[in-house]
Amino acid sequence: MQLLRITLRAAGVLAVFAGFLIGAAPAGATGTVLIRQSNGYVTTYENVKILISHGVLFLTTSDGKGTLAVHRAACSRQGEILVCYATSATLVQSGAAKPIDLKIGTVYINTTDSPQQLVLSTTKVPANSVLVSLETQIGTYISLTGRIDKVVK
Repeated sequence: MQLLRITLRAAGVLAVFAGFLIGAAPAGATGTVLIRQSNGYVTTYENVKILISHGVLFLTTSDGKGTLAVHRAACSRQGEILVCYATSATLVQSGAAKPIDLKIGTVYINTTDSPQQLVLSTTKVPANSVLVSLETQIGTYISLTGRIDKVVK
């Protein structure tokens, strides 16, 4: 249950960041969330739904039982990549909303048709994709990689 809650929180954070970063509404996107607990236990969630709508990034588990909404971010452009720093997120599950205690988080969005290199890194963000990296106050790391199927500007 705790792992699902953390996964959903990460998804929401990403959704909000993406919305702030690109000011657009990608639809129909999916990705993979990896959660690494402080004890080393790793859980992978496939087919996480990614939605950016009205400046909010939403990450929803494939079974639809939990959504992470990221609703605050500081964003800037690094070349063609939109980079946002997560400041807060909310997990929505079983009809209840719960704030998530983030320590640090970054969202990278590439809306171009070609891979883009991150500044001062060997990592490339694939074409039309989003990368998310979050750390909670309790030492859980959450990462997401996903493809944006459509961007409406």
